[in-house]
Amino acid sequence: MAERKMPIYEDFVGSAAPPYLVGTQRFYIDVRLSRHTYLHHHNYAELSFFFEGCGSETINGLSHRLVPGSVSFVLPYQMHIIKTDPERKLRKYCCMFDIQLLSELLEDRWYSSMLYGVGKQIPSSVEFGECEIERIQGVFEHLLQEYEDADNPGRPQLIRAKLNEALLLFIRKGLAVRAEGRSSSPAAEDKSRLLWPLLQYVHTHFHEKLNLKELSDRFYMSAPYMSRFFKMHVGMGFVEYLHMLRIERASSMLLNTDMSIHEIAFDVGFDNSRTFSRVFRELKGKSASEYRLMKIK
Repeated sequence: MAERKMPIYEDFVGSAAPPYLVGTQRFYIDVRLSRHTYLHHHNYAELSFFFEGCGSETINGLSHRLVPGSVSFVLPYQMHIIKTDPERKLRKYCCMFDIQLLSELLEDRWYSSMLYGVGKQIPSSVEFGECEIERIQGVFEHLLQEYEDADNPGRPQLIRAKLNEALLLFIRKGLAVRAEGRSSSPAAEDKSRLLWPLLQYVHTHFHEKLNLKELSDRFYMSAPYMSRFFKMHVGMGFVEYLHMLRIERASSMLLNTDMSIHEIAFDVGFDNSRTFSRVFRELKGKSASEYRLMKIK
């Protein structure tokens, strides 16, 4: 039986990539080859425009094709994976940003409901036709240009404006696809429909005092059934999975913050630093202090 790949948490805080906008205005864009990725998620939104190659993408259990002209949007903490067709490498504009960058427009009830309804009210990926590609590609080109010209006055404001233009074009196209009843996302199986909300809840609340009983009550299962369901569909026990998420987050914090190990242990959800230290060594093969020294090597 093939080894099941677990969703990996990614965070670009402290990344060595070019500087992001500061504070709540974190933003990054580049042009890249999009190869096969593992199942992963992160705390920032990701908007991508594909202009070469073919492949497929799965976001929260729903799959769609990727072709030149495809635009996909991944909300924070949604789990996703990309697979490229043989000899058809995907190239894309990849735009990553803190969702709070849009805080002013998110006060607009319609815009907010559309944005957070991606994957439910409208598909997570749409395909722009030949007559539409030039406009949407131009928006991404302008975003990249503004991002690279760091000294331009009004740069953050123009980036926000162009980002919103791209998202609104995406939403408009998604509404048209839904109205025509031709969304390419197949309906998930019953078990998948339960699995993905369950995983998303765990991924967004792992730092809290989360336990199997609280989770089973929330999803209307008995604790024994929830335990079996988790083991069967995730590939490891609930506590093991919870520890993995917490330690992955702690690892990022050790390398990218000045917080003490004690503070990090409590921040990621452990009741005491002794348990944190034991689990960290079990999963990483070294102590948290040794792991932090990697930053200066």
